[in-house]
This record gives sequence, C-alpha cells and structure tokens, in this order.
Amino acid sequence: MKFFATVREATGVKNIEMDADTIREVLDSLQVTFGDRFTQTVIEPSTGNLKQFFSCMVNGKRIELLNGYDTKLVDNDAVALFPPVGGG
Repeated sequence: MKFFATVREATGVKNIEMDADTIREVLDSLQVTFGDRFTQTVIEPSTGNLKQFFSCMVNGKRIELLNGYDTKLVDNDAVALFPPVGGG
C-alpha cells in the first residue's frame, strides 16, 4: 500500500505491506496500525469510509469503479491512498 501527501504525513511512512481481503479490511487495519492521527486525517467518523475527496485505487483503478469498500484483494495488488487534490 502506498501513501501520498497528507496521508503519508499521518502514517509517517511511504508504504506498508499488509494482508487483507477487502479495502474495508485495509482501512480498518490502517486505523489500528496508525491510530488517531491517521483516523482523524482520512476517515469520516460517521461512516467509517474515506473522507470526502480522498481516493483509494487498486492497481490504478478507483475503488468506486470496482466494488467500492468491498473490492476483493489478491496477493501483489497495488493499493494507493490519496488525499484530496487541490487545483487552480
């Protein structure tokens, strides 16, 4: 799993390897592993989902185009978590 920008700041690492069957399991594990700073930065408390405009991709595809938080993962899937992107 790769982290970018504010997500990387919240975890203190660029990437991490983990075992999980779904994106939901990944997010749950990340909250346990990285604690309050990660959770407050990335997770919407009322839903347990990513905060608005955060993006999660599996092998370069947004989870919204797959099965969302129920997206199944297999060995060597590349998962990336991005914060909102500002523009101008």
